[in-house]
Amino acid sequence: MKTLNTSLAVVLTLFSMTLAAQSNKCATMKILEQRIKKDPAIQVRMEQSEIATQKWISANGKTKNAKMLVSIPVVVHVIYNNATQNISTAQIQSQIDILNDDFGLFNSDSLDETHPFWQFTADTQIEFCLASSDPDGNATSGITRTYTDSLSFIGDGNEKFTASGGIDNWDPTEYLNIWVCDLSASGGTLGYAAFPSDLALNPNEDGVVINYTAFGDMGTAVAPNDLGRTATHEVGHWLNLRHIWGDEICGDDFVADTEVAEDENFGCPNFPFNANSTCGSGVDGEMYMNYMDYVDDYCMVMFTAGQATRMQSALNGDRSSLLTSSGCDNTSGLNDILLENTFTIYPNPNNGNFIVNSQLKATENVNISLYNLLGAKIQEFNNVKSYPFQINVTDLPNGSYFVKFNSGKNTITKKVFISK
Repeated sequence: MKTLNTSLAVVLTLFSMTLAAQSNKCATMKILEQRIKKDPAIQVRMEQSEIATQKWISANGKTKNAKMLVSIPVVVHVIYNNATQNISTAQIQSQIDILNDDFGLFNSDSLDETHPFWQFTADTQIEFCLASSDPDGNATSGITRTYTDSLSFIGDGNEKFTASGGIDNWDPTEYLNIWVCDLSASGGTLGYAAFPSDLALNPNEDGVVINYTAFGDMGTAVAPNDLGRTATHEVGHWLNLRHIWGDEICGDDFVADTEVAEDENFGCPNFPFNANSTCGSGVDGEMYMNYMDYVDDYCMVMFTAGQATRMQSALNGDRSSLLTSSGCDNTSGLNDILLENTFTIYPNPNNGNFIVNSQLKATENVNISLYNLLGAKIQEFNNVKSYPFQINVTDLPNGSYFVKFNSGKNTITKKVFISK
């Protein structure tokens, strides 16, 4: 594992370096380099933001309360020149579902508990919803549809502005803007994103852009980028994650628990890959299955705890306004969020003996059920109203399980990991 160096010198080095040649699969860093050349103030702001990020992580990284559930309202801007590009609402919803699965560690293709990197996987405590109210407070589907005369976009930002054939973003302090359009003129770009530090200087460009052939897992999505992981990757950038190779040979992504990587990886390497490399990877090799690499969709399956903490720091820093956004406000959604934040499971992972705690009043009864990954109910505890509540299932084999909390009005599911 990398040792995180928080010195100012290292921070400055990251942003002053000349970036190595990049694949066009993700154009985030290539576009960043171009913009820094035009406006050096972007680099200065990023350096300042990184210093603040490291200070927050140092102060809060090991605090349980640092990772409270955050619900981010999303507006998807569909920009189309023909009917095929005008993707369906179902395809859009599939992408939102994928984001929630990937960021919540509910993805069915997560690492097996026997995998050496399984111990580093994490629920980021970040979820997404299609916005239910627009910037004026009106009800919305969270989707806009805009016809354009442009046959395709080159990924230079034109899709983000009505005046250049795209559509202006919604207030980026309140919403995650995702533009879905044809990027075939870009030379192979699947997507790109703006970093949190850009919000203050360039709010009109904030958000994520995804090629319509790499969005969601149905309709126009084309293999090997048809599982919605392009958006997972780009939203990671939007929340201040770097590529795992640090965008230079043996570079630093500022996350301690992502194994050092020599360079970007493609396709789906065999595990272990590039073990004991000159960069310093261990016997298990590189963490190519991380969402912040360039592998195919079916091969990227995880964020780490360190990456989750870094994203939470962004939500307590440059993107802190999202914590009070009303874009997702609706009665059931708000109740779900409150209920989610009310329950905690610790330790997690555990050996099958764990504690459930809650801030609910003692008069409120909750049914707690334990399920395996196949959805079979293993154990149930009815009318629980005294906390902390201990659950002992040490007879169960190692693996991932789901704990369902039902208050009668709301149901929330959390993941628990048993590892002996």
